[in-house]
Amino acid sequence: MNPKKYSQKDHGIQRSNIDSDIDIVAETLIGNGYQAFLVGGCLRDMLLGKTPKDFDIVTEASPNEICSLFSNARIIGKRFKIVHVYVNEKKYFEVSTFRSDVKKHDKKKFKKVNGLIKRDNIYGTINQDAFRRDFTINSLYYDLDSGIIHDYVDGMNDIKNKKLRLIKKPSLSFQEDPVRMLRAIRFETKLGLKLTDDCRQTIKNMSHQINGISPYRLFDEVLKIMHSGHGVENYKKLREEKLFEHLFPFTHKILEDFSIYDDFFICALRNTDMRIKDGLHVNPSFIYAVFLWPYYKVLEDKYINNNSRSIDDVFRHIIESQSKYISIPDFFQNTIFSIWSLQSSFLNLSKRNIHYLTKLDKFRAAYDFFYIRSQINDEFKSYADKWYEIQKNVKSVKNKKNR
Repeated sequence: MNPKKYSQKDHGIQRSNIDSDIDIVAETLIGNGYQAFLVGGCLRDMLLGKTPKDFDIVTEASPNEICSLFSNARIIGKRFKIVHVYVNEKKYFEVSTFRSDVKKHDKKKFKKVNGLIKRDNIYGTINQDAFRRDFTINSLYYDLDSGIIHDYVDGMNDIKNKKLRLIKKPSLSFQEDPVRMLRAIRFETKLGLKLTDDCRQTIKNMSHQINGISPYRLFDEVLKIMHSGHGVENYKKLREEKLFEHLFPFTHKILEDFSIYDDFFICALRNTDMRIKDGLHVNPSFIYAVFLWPYYKVLEDKYINNNSRSIDDVFRHIIESQSKYISIPDFFQNTIFSIWSLQSSFLNLSKRNIHYLTKLDKFRAAYDFFYIRSQINDEFKSYADKWYEIQKNVKSVKNKKNR
């Protein structure tokens, strides 16, 4: 299949928009008879008038062939190998080889496990590489030699029309990788695009498939959605598309009876969106402390308040129950525990307690959490106002940008 081709006059990308260090990699590949294309998010973002975070290259050269051209390159990955080519001690470009989906009749390479399609990655042509990707807007190729964009999937028209469209039939695409359902929501809000109706309906129909993904991988994917600067909108979409109930099933069940927590989530996410917009640090633990708080409160009322179970026991139960769906690393668990266990301390305004709390490493995170709670509960408002004045005067070794 021949691609549509767009010259610089057509696509409008200036060479000055591209990281100049990429020429080191591109010229070496091209000079040795290989092609070199920019692909994926970097090209998509430039076409949408946004600044890319990084630039990825794709070529027909194999990982071993790429490494043979650069003394400062190393292969990473197991299932599918890619190459990091370093241009200095800290900076590298990711270079990958064209890949291909394996045909269904190849039983050695194609299998279905728990309703999910599993493929072993093999190398292919640029044409095959284009059709194995997720969305059309991520499957455009900028030739670093000629400056021409190659479009096999009508992605340029989708960008022009602000449309977010899957390359394959949605049901097949989501079977291959259910995380694409989360990416659809994130791209729609982040890029200001409109998801196609068939894709949106398929997400609702297949939302349960998200539980077939590794709980460790989902920890990162949820953070990407909530730390995109559009957390409020993304949270609402996760609930609308029935994904939230599979990511946080215990919280979802409580939400059905206590809608006040929905206000709490939106307030917390609005605060997070503002911090990201202002360029401030956001702690990954915080959003999980927020989403699991309703579960903690239910168990606190049931066990902790009557001393039948300790807070440590209840906390461990929550983390272990949630880990079947999203696994939270130990490091972040410690912060969540600190945030929750310190909440009652903000109701004590004695000098001794103020001195104690403000010296704690997790004071700021716990205070932010309490402040957000006060926004939806008037009982805490007067305490939060006093702590607001206290924390302003605290001269702590902690960076004010950190939660």
